[in-house]
Amino acid sequence: MKVRLPLPLLAALAAAFPAATAAPAGTELGNVMFVGDSITHGVNSASYRWALHKIFIDNGISYRAEGVKTGNYSGGVTAGTSYGGQIFNNEHSSQASARAWEISGRSNGSRFDGSNINNWLGLSGTKANGSAYSGQTFTGDNTPDTFFMMIGTNDLLSDGNNATLANRLDSVSQNLLNDMDTIVEAMFQANEHANVIILTIPCWTRHSNGNSDATHQAVADYNDRLKTWGNGRQNVTVIDVNAGIIDVTSSTPFYGVSSMFNNPGSDGLHPNAQGDLLMAGNIARAMGYAGRTAGQERKAAGGLAINFHQGGQSPAWSSNSHLENKGFSLANVTVDENGISLGQSGESSISYSWAEGTDLQNGFTFDCNLVLGNGAADGWDTASDFSISLGNSSFYGTLNINEAYIKWGDAILYSLDMSANAENLRMAYIRGNELEGLKGGYYVWLGDMLIGEALSVTSGSGCNGLTIQYNGSGTAVLHDLALDGTGSYAPATSGTLNAEKSFISSGSFTQSGTPEGNIEWKTEGFTKTADNLAGSGTFNARAQADSSAGGTGNSVNVSITSGNATHIYANSGNYTGDVWLTISKEGQASAWYGAHGASGTLNGNVFLRFTDAATGGSTVFGAVNAAGVTGNVYLEFSAENASFGTFTSSNSSSVVGSYATDIQGNVDIVVNSGTFNHQIMGGIFANANTTIGGNTHVYINGGSVTGNVMGGGLTGSISGGANVTVTGGVISGSVYGAGQGGSILAGSSVCLTGGLVKGDVYAGGKAGSIQGDTSVTITGNTATLYNGSSWGSISGGGSGGTVKGNSTVRIQNLSSGTTAYGFDKYAGNISGGTNVSGDRSLVLDHVTVDSLQASLSDFTHVSAVNQTRTSLDSLGGALTVTIEAGSSLILNGTSNLTTLILGEHASLTLQGLAADAVVVDITGTTNYTLSLTEIPASLDNIKFLNDGVLYDAAMSMDLQANSAMLFAQVPEPGSAALALAGLAPLLWRRRRKMSH
Repeated sequence: MKVRLPLPLLAALAAAFPAATAAPAGTELGNVMFVGDSITHGVNSASYRWALHKIFIDNGISYRAEGVKTGNYSGGVTAGTSYGGQIFNNEHSSQASARAWEISGRSNGSRFDGSNINNWLGLSGTKANGSAYSGQTFTGDNTPDTFFMMIGTNDLLSDGNNATLANRLDSVSQNLLNDMDTIVEAMFQANEHANVIILTIPCWTRHSNGNSDATHQAVADYNDRLKTWGNGRQNVTVIDVNAGIIDVTSSTPFYGVSSMFNNPGSDGLHPNAQGDLLMAGNIARAMGYAGRTAGQERKAAGGLAINFHQGGQSPAWSSNSHLENKGFSLANVTVDENGISLGQSGESSISYSWAEGTDLQNGFTFDCNLVLGNGAADGWDTASDFSISLGNSSFYGTLNINEAYIKWGDAILYSLDMSANAENLRMAYIRGNELEGLKGGYYVWLGDMLIGEALSVTSGSGCNGLTIQYNGSGTAVLHDLALDGTGSYAPATSGTLNAEKSFISSGSFTQSGTPEGNIEWKTEGFTKTADNLAGSGTFNARAQADSSAGGTGNSVNVSITSGNATHIYANSGNYTGDVWLTISKEGQASAWYGAHGASGTLNGNVFLRFTDAATGGSTVFGAVNAAGVTGNVYLEFSAENASFGTFTSSNSSSVVGSYATDIQGNVDIVVNSGTFNHQIMGGIFANANTTIGGNTHVYINGGSVTGNVMGGGLTGSISGGANVTVTGGVISGSVYGAGQGGSILAGSSVCLTGGLVKGDVYAGGKAGSIQGDTSVTITGNTATLYNGSSWGSISGGGSGGTVKGNSTVRIQNLSSGTTAYGFDKYAGNISGGTNVSGDRSLVLDHVTVDSLQASLSDFTHVSAVNQTRTSLDSLGGALTVTIEAGSSLILNGTSNLTTLILGEHASLTLQGLAADAVVVDITGTTNYTLSLTEIPASLDNIKFLNDGVLYDAAMSMDLQANSAMLFAQVPEPGSAALALAGLAPLLWRRRRKMSH
C-alpha cells in the first residue's frame, strides 16, 4: 500500500486554481478499484475508465486497475487493448443494474451473487445471501490504494415509483447515503490511507425510467446532497462529472445532450464514448491533473509560429493591419485592442494560407479564445454557427460553434454558454500511430481538457490553412489567435505532468527529431566510407577510409564495431574535409581523440559518436596535440553500457573538449547514456595559449557522471560562451557553466530542466574569469538538487571565478507538486553570486508554488513575471523589486527595498516594511493591489512615482482592522500637474484588498 496526499486536500488545492491551471495531484495512484453499475461497467464502450486510462498515460500517472469483473457490459474496448504502450486490463468491481445496497451488503441482490465490498476487500467471508464467499479478494500488496465509485442511478430511477421520486427523495437519499457510508467505511478499514473518489450521478436524456421534469430535478438535488455528504470526510472527494454534458438550452433540468448518450429515445441513460470523454476530463480536472495530450508536446498559444493577443500581452493587435501584415485576409472584420469582432452585418471571415509548413506531415494547430452571443438573454441562437476550418489542401476539419454548443459538424462535443466562455479553444490535426493506440484525426481542447478525439476529416481542397466564417448578428469576438503549420501541439498547462513517464507518441512531431543537443547524424555525401572496422593498436580512423594525405577535400565516414585499440583517432595528420566516426557494438580503446598530431591540422569538422553496444574506453578528447581544427568538434555518447575512465590523477577527467589544440569552431558534448567515472569539461585541459574560437556546450540528457560537469575547462580561452544543459541523468558532482580556470569572453550559462544533481549549480566557474554575463535557468518541476541529506545551492556566479558582467537566476514554469525532492520542494540557497561585478537578478517566471522555500542572498533585483504567484521570506538583499502585469508576490521581509515597480493588475503583499526609503513606481499603471500587514512607523520616505513625478504618501489607521490606508497625494505646487483619476486610494486590509 502507498501513502499519498489525501484527495480532499488535492481537491481543495484544485478549487483554488482555474481549471486550466489546476492544482497538481500525485502521479502514482497505486492499486485502483472502480466500483459502480452499468455506467462504470460500460455499455457499448469501455466507460469513462478507458478515457481516464488515456489521461493517466498521457500524464505519466501510474496505476494498476483491479476488481472482481473484467470487460464491458455489452461490447466496447476489450481487455488487453494498449494506449501509449500501456495495457488497459479492463478490471473493475461494477455490474450493470447494480444498486448501492448490494455493494454495501445491506441486502442480497443478484448482480454480484450476494458478494459485496466486504468480501472483495477480505473483510468478510460470508456473502449477503448467507453463503460462503470464495471469489477474488484484494488484500496485502493488492489492497486498493484508490477507489473510484459511481453508484445510485438505479437506486433512484429503478427502485420504487419514479413518478413520486421528488416527494420521497429524503428517504431514498438517506438509504442511499447510509449505504455509501458503509461502503466507504469498508474501504478505509481495508486501507486507512486510501483515497476515495465518489462521482456524481450523470445526467440523462430520455429513458424508460424517470423522464419527468421533477425526476430530473430530484436527481440533480441528490447530487447536491452527495456533495454535502462528502464535505468533512477525510480522504473522500466528491467530483461532479456533468460539466459540458448537460444541455444548457433545455427547459428540463439536468437534461443531457442527446449526442453524448447511447440510443437517445430508447436508452438515453448510458453515456457513449463522447460522454465518457467529458466525464473523464471532469474527473481529471477535479483531481488536479493536466488534461490529455494525445501523445503530443504541450505548447502555449504564445509558442505557436504565429500568435496575437488582445490587450497588454505581446505581440498585441490594435488594427486590421497587424493581422494583414502577417498574411491574414479579413472581410467585414474589425480589429482593435479589445479583440477581433466578426459579429458584423453580413458574413465576416478571416483566412490564412499555410506558409511555414509546406508538407504539413507533422500536423497543424489552431488556438483561439472566442466569446459568442449573449447566451439565454434573447433565447438560445443555435442556428448561427461560427465556423473554424483547418486543413492542408488535401483534407480539412470544421469546428462549428454557436451560443450553446461546440460541435464537430453537427455532433455536439460540449455544451456551455459561449457568451461566458473564458477558456481557449484548440484544434489540431494529429497523424496518429495505430501501433501506440493513438488514432489519427482532429483533436479539440477546451482549456486543456480534451473534448473531441480522433474526429473525422473531410476530403478536398476547400481549406489550405485556416478559414473562419460567421454570418450571425450577435457578439462574436476573438481575444487570442495563434496557429502553427509545423506540428500538432496540445495546450500548455500548469497541472501535474510526470514528464519522464508521460506518453509522447513516436508518430508525433517532437519525436521525429534527435534529442536536445544532438545533431542529425549524416548518412550520405561522403567521399569515402569504411564500415564495420576492427580497432587495433594505434588506429587512425581517417586513414582507414582515405589513404591519401594532404588537402584532398575528402569527407569520410568510418564505423568501428570490434577490436581493442590502444588509441583511436578520428583524424591524425593534415587533412581537409570532415571526419565522421561511429563506435558501435564491441568497439573498445583506452583513449579516443577527435583530432591528433602535433603537426597535423584538420581543415574541417570532426564528429565522434558512441552508440548501440559500444563499451567505450578510458578517456575521450575532442582534439589532442594537433596544430588545430578549423571547424567544429562534436562528441556524442549514446551507448548505454559504455564506461569512460580517468585521464591523469590530477584534475581527473573522462571527457574534455580539447587538450592543447586550437579549435576555431564550436565544441558540443552530448551525453545521452553511459557511465563517466570523472568530470566532463567542454573547454581546454592544457596550454594557456590554446583557444576555442566558438562556443562550448555540454548537454547531459542521461547517463551517470561521478564528477563535475563544466562548460569550460582548466585553462586557455573560449572566445564564445560556455554552456551546460541538463535534461536528465545523474550528476554526483556540481554543474558549472564555466570551468576551473582560463577565460571565457562571451559569458556562461546553465539550463536545468530535469535529472538529479547531487552537488551545486553555478553559472560561473570554480576559477578563472568570465568577461560577459552569466545565467542559471531552472525550468519545471522535474529537476532535483539533492545529495540524499541536503539540498544543493544555485548561484548566478561561480564558486571561485570572477564574473565581470551581470548574473541572472531564472526560475520558470514551476508549480506545486507532491514529489519528495522535486524542485517544487527546493529548500536550498539561491544566490546572485558573491563574485559578480554587475547586477545580480532573480527572475520568477510563471512560478505558482505557494512559497518559494529557498534562502535568497546576494541579489540586487527580484522580478515576478508571467503570472507568477508565490511568496518569499526575504529579498536576498535586493534593492529593486519588479512585479510585472498580472503577477503577485507576498514578501515576508523587505528591509533592503528601495524601489518597487508595479505593472497593470500586479499584486504585492508586504508582511513587514522596515526600509528607510521606498519609491513605488506606478508609471502607466491604473489597476494594482498593494497590501500591508504591519503599519510602518513613518511614511515620510515612501513616495509614489508616476511619469517622473513623485507623490507623497499619507496614512490613516483603522484600529479595528489593525490595518493602514495609504494615499498617493498630488504634487507640491510648482511641480507638474497630474490628475488624481489614476491615483485613487490604496486600501490595505488583512483579508480584503481593493484594486483600482
